[in-house]
Amino acid sequence: MSTSLTATREDYLRAIRRIKEEQKIVGITDISKYLKLSKSTVSERLQELMQAGLVKKSAYSPIVLTERGNRAADLITHKHRIIEVFLHKTLKIPSGKVHKEAHRLEHAMSDDVIKRLARFLKNPKYDPHGRRIPKYSS
Repeated sequence: MSTSLTATREDYLRAIRRIKEEQKIVGITDISKYLKLSKSTVSERLQELMQAGLVKKSAYSPIVLTERGNRAADLITHKHRIIEVFLHKTLKIPSGKVHKEAHRLEHAMSDDVIKRLARFLKNPKYDPHGRRIPKYSS
């Protein structure tokens, strides 16, 4: 699944999922702040995500992941958080520094490598920040 998505689309899906974890309702301004991008850029990308069938949004309503978008967001979040656990527990990188590194690696690692890494780490349930790692089986 992840191979058909660009890194940018994965970033948006993970951002939407992450924001929803914290505050339930996701708007363009929230995504703009999270990704440190202009609202106009976010609006353009959201149109692309809607056309790709990954998000739903109508005027003045919150942004919602479709079933397909949710599966993709779960996968990229799973990858990201497994990598964070590896960086923190195995490589002893401080938890405050693992996010940026995990972000770089999440797009480069295949689903198979992540599955193996998760098994190596004994399938952790939480990332170094205490957030639940979504289950994902492809």
